[in-house]
Amino acid sequence: MAGKTRIGIDFHLAERDGTGNCTYMRNLVESVVAMDRERTYLLYVTTPGLPYFDRFRSMENVAVLPVAASSAPARMMSLARATFRDRTDILHVNYYAPPWHRGKLVVTVHDISYRHLPDSFPLRERWKNELLIPINIRRADRVLTVSEYSKQDMIAVYGAAPEKIVVGYNGVNPLFRPPADRGEAAAILKDYGIGKDFLLYIGRLNRRKNLQVLVAAFNAFKGRRERPHQLVVVGRRDFLPAEDMALIDASPYRGEVVFTGYVPDEHLPRLYGMATLFVYPSLFEGFGLPCLEAMACGCPVVTSNVTSLPEVVGDAGILVDPNDHLAICAAMEEVVADAGKRETLIARGRERARGFTWRRTAAKFLDIVAELSS
Repeated sequence: MAGKTRIGIDFHLAERDGTGNCTYMRNLVESVVAMDRERTYLLYVTTPGLPYFDRFRSMENVAVLPVAASSAPARMMSLARATFRDRTDILHVNYYAPPWHRGKLVVTVHDISYRHLPDSFPLRERWKNELLIPINIRRADRVLTVSEYSKQDMIAVYGAAPEKIVVGYNGVNPLFRPPADRGEAAAILKDYGIGKDFLLYIGRLNRRKNLQVLVAAFNAFKGRRERPHQLVVVGRRDFLPAEDMALIDASPYRGEVVFTGYVPDEHLPRLYGMATLFVYPSLFEGFGLPCLEAMACGCPVVTSNVTSLPEVVGDAGILVDPNDHLAICAAMEEVVADAGKRETLIARGRERARGFTWRRTAAKFLDIVAELSS
């Protein structure tokens, strides 16, 4: 197999459709191996037979290799052994590294939201994060993160060395663009129960995403005057406590709230492109990729004025206090009622989204590889 430096990548998250970590890992690795044909890439996965991995099999400098799948500890031990068997020079992982490994270590840490919003995580996951992620930040030769906010947060909370943290913003896959055929897009939306103008949320359904406040804002939006809009909520349910779901179900407009569940990537641009507005009142983000995807598809964005979101959205969206449902409602009304404002946001959003590419993310990764290989 061609290439001098051997780079192992814990790639099992690429198997989990519909998660932000999957999106990140797939786009990062696809861009890296497209840009670098000199080094050898060893992609460690638990289900190598997935059709997704077929795209790598014809590449001379890429191998898709199995690791144990019975449990997370077994996978980590298998990954550790594989780095010695395969003589890796650099190992890249997402958050969690094996207890030992061969070569230098690069860890991607998107954010440390578990420290700030512990109730958004199951207790076992929170304990694991609190124990392992600080250790891995200290162990790593380089930490790759997705925003300046996350970098400064790790420095402030964990005393991480600034010089070893590299910011590589997420990118937008070219898949995300305004729909070319709005009639075809409308037909797809009907399959999800969307039959009128709608406001859109896309992301995991957990407490950190603040869905109960989003629905409260929607209640106010619908209650002030007769509006035809539905609220469409896209994503799998994650750690969303029953009491939060009960607040959502108690909405007087519950019949106008559509939960689609998981939607495949190829359908997401149609939802973004056909929505009146994308609303994302998250309490905490390391980046906020759905906002960028919405802007790339020509959908105006209302999002939170906290954590990384102002850094990502800039002046291309409306930033609001995520705890103030009336402020969110007012932003919704502004975009719906003011066609000029809407068109300005669409233009600014598309222009801003063009500045975020996965090739730039991959270039940051390759800079790290070159530095650690020297």
